[in-house]
Order: sequence, then structure tokens, then C-alpha cells
Amino acid sequence: MLTFQLPPGKRQTGKRHFGAEDAMAVGARWLPFACTFWVVGSTVVPALSDDRPVLSLPLVCEPHKTCFIQNYVDVDPGPGLRDYACGSATYDQHSGVDFRILSAKRAESSVPVVAAADGTVKALRDGVEDKFFKLGKGADLTGRECGNGVILDHGSGWETQYCHMRRGSIRVTKGQAIKRGDRLGDVGFSGMASFAHVHLTVRHDGKIVDPFLPESSDGACVKDPRSRSLWEPSAAAAFPYRNGELLAIGFAGAPPSADALEVDDRDILQLSPKSDIFVLYGRFINVLKGDRIHFEASGPQGEVFNETTAPLTRNMATYVPFMGKRRGEAKWAAGHYDGRVQLLRDEAVIATALAAYDLK
Repeated sequence: MLTFQLPPGKRQTGKRHFGAEDAMAVGARWLPFACTFWVVGSTVVPALSDDRPVLSLPLVCEPHKTCFIQNYVDVDPGPGLRDYACGSATYDQHSGVDFRILSAKRAESSVPVVAAADGTVKALRDGVEDKFFKLGKGADLTGRECGNGVILDHGSGWETQYCHMRRGSIRVTKGQAIKRGDRLGDVGFSGMASFAHVHLTVRHDGKIVDPFLPESSDGACVKDPRSRSLWEPSAAAAFPYRNGELLAIGFAGAPPSADALEVDDRDILQLSPKSDIFVLYGRFINVLKGDRIHFEASGPQGEVFNETTAPLTRNMATYVPFMGKRRGEAKWAAGHYDGRVQLLRDEAVIATALAAYDLK
């Protein structure tokens, strides 16, 4: 039996391909604040007002099924990176929280972006093309890094900003009063985006606030966060901290492409009796150095494979490994197949998912 594994996926780095959120000015044109990019040391909010907003989720989705947190706020004041729970699910100078969906194709079904709290539309922009930044071939997005989006003013110096929305989806106007849950537009991938998502930035008096750890100062993080976040209880419960997550698994007749999955997560070559390779793959985000992936597959003739990969040699923001077996002269047996993929860290199972497939 031969086993296979994809080359390592995307690194977690300080590249601002999808993290530069510019500020919007009143009117059709947006102008940057004094700093286009968030400098963590200037975003500390040691004492917040009692009238802080209580936030609900900024999109309509099923947490950990159709939407996931790809990146948290980077609380590290220097050139390194650190999320609010002292993990690495962020990148250098990331100024908000990225709520991702499974692929750009899913955005065509109009995934709603909604107001996280009551407010007034301070500024907006529409008309920026939905196109993955790395495919833009050097397109100049200066001043439009956030893509299409909306800024809401919540009063007392508080505001939220929603970025990378789908072109033509903005449903609000400047000065409009907004209630929590009102639809602002749809998830997209405009501006500096490498995956379909909505980026949520929270600011108080112009400074970035981490909604998960709003009292953080001087880059402080908490390994077991217990302080009062800005999230309402249901939102906080929907997204407990995770540094490593399994988005999906499946059977295929060829190794899947990580880039193709970002475009369409269902872009998989179907497994058939004549497939050269029997593949079980997993799609992960925010895996760490030392993590291992375990694959199990069985079918009508018993076990196909039961293997664990070698430890990863570096952290990766996205990762699509697979395990496979080459077909001999005979076709793959028709019938029911079961698969299991697990993310292992320090001998513990961090994430697991099951797949079933009927081969005809």
C-alpha cells in the first residue's frame, strides 16, 4: 500500500494579503485614518466605558459547520503574533476577527452579514470586485484593502467595521438607523481577501478593541479567558476559542487542491471504481507545529488504511492533507465506505470528523 500526503499548506505569516482594513470616510470615497494598518501598541484600551456595546455574530451561519473563525485579533505589540488566548490563530497586525465560510462558491448563495449591535451607518463602500487578492496580479487596492463594507457608529466612541463584503450586496445607506441583526449585505471576498469571509473590527475612540478580550493592555493575553468579552452569551458560546479546526473531510478519486477548495469546496474528483487512487482528505485551519493527522478508511472488503502522519514541521493557517491507496488491477469494490480523520496534538484528539460514501 502506498500512502500520500499533500505538501504543507499556507504559512501563518505577517503578510497583509487579507488583513489590511482601511477606514471609510463620509461619502462615496473612503479615506484612511492616520494609520492604514493597526499598530498593536496604539490600540490598547485599558479602561472601557460602561456603555460598551454587546455584540451578536456578524453573519448568519451555522458555527463550525458553515462558518469558522480563521483569524483573531493580533494582540502582540511587536513584530510577532499572538491571539487573545496566547495562541497563534492570527497574523501580525491583524486588526479584527475573520469569520470565514467554506468557499467563494458558497458566497454566491448570499450569506447575510448583519449588524452586531444597534447603530447608525457612518460610512460604506460598494463596487469593489470579488476576486482573491493573489489572483489580482498586483492590482492596486490602496485605500480599498477592506473591499466593500460598512462602518456602524454605536455611540460613545464605539464603532464596528465589516469588510470584504460581496459587490452589489450593500443594503444600507449613510445615516440610516440600524438595529442588531439588520442585514448590511453579504459575505464576499472583495479587497485584500484570500478566502470568502467577513472581517469584523471593533474600535473605541479610534483604537482597536479585541471583542474577545476588550480589557487587554500592552499585548496581554489569557490562556484561560474569563474576563467579560463584548459578545452576547449565545455568540460567545457559539465560538469558544479554537486554535486548530477541521472544516471538512471527504472521499475523492484524486488529491484535492487547497486553492480549488477555496474557490469551491465541492470541487472534488468523485471516487469511482476505476479511480487510480482511493483518497480520504481533511481540510484544516490553524494547525500547529507537532500536530499529526490520523486517517482511517474501511469498506466492503475491510480496512483500506489506518495511518497517522508524521508531526508537522511548522504552523499553517490552512492545510489540506490526504491519505490514499493506489488501485491494483481490480476495481475498487462497490459498496459502503466509512472514513475518519482526526487532528492530534500532544496525544490528544483536538478535532475529529466522519465521512460515509457509497461507491457504485
